[in-house]
Amino acid sequence: MDAKLYILCMLLGLLGVAFHILAIKAPAVKKRTESANLPFKLIDYLKDDILAISASVITVVIAVFLLDEIIGYNPSFIRYVKFGFVFVGYTGSSLLISILGKFDKSVSAVVDTKTNIADGKEK
Repeated sequence: MDAKLYILCMLLGLLGVAFHILAIKAPAVKKRTESANLPFKLIDYLKDDILAISASVITVVIAVFLLDEIIGYNPSFIRYVKFGFVFVGYTGSSLLISILGKFDKSVSAVVDTKTNIADGKEK
C-alpha cells in the first residue's frame, strides 16, 4: 500500500470526526443551551470537550496504524477501507464524546438546577 492511501484514510477519519461534531453534536448542544437560556459558543464547546475530541482523533490514528493488519487479514477489505475510516471517525467521536464529554453534562447540570428551583426544591 502506498502513502497516499494512508493519508486519504487519515483525512477521511478526521472528516468523520468533524462531521459528527459540526453536523450532529454542536447543533444538538446549541439547542440544549438555548432551551436552558445559556449562551452557546462553538469555541467553548470545543474547549470543554477537547479531551474527548482528542481521543476521537487518536482513535483514527490508531486505525491508520492498524490498516496493514486489517488488509492483511482479508485483502478484499481494501474496497471498503475509505468508508470504514469515515465510519471509525464518526462512531469513535460519537462514542467518546458521549462518554468523556463535559460540555453537555455541564449544560444538563444547569438545566437540573433551574428545574429544581422552578419546582421549589432548591433555594
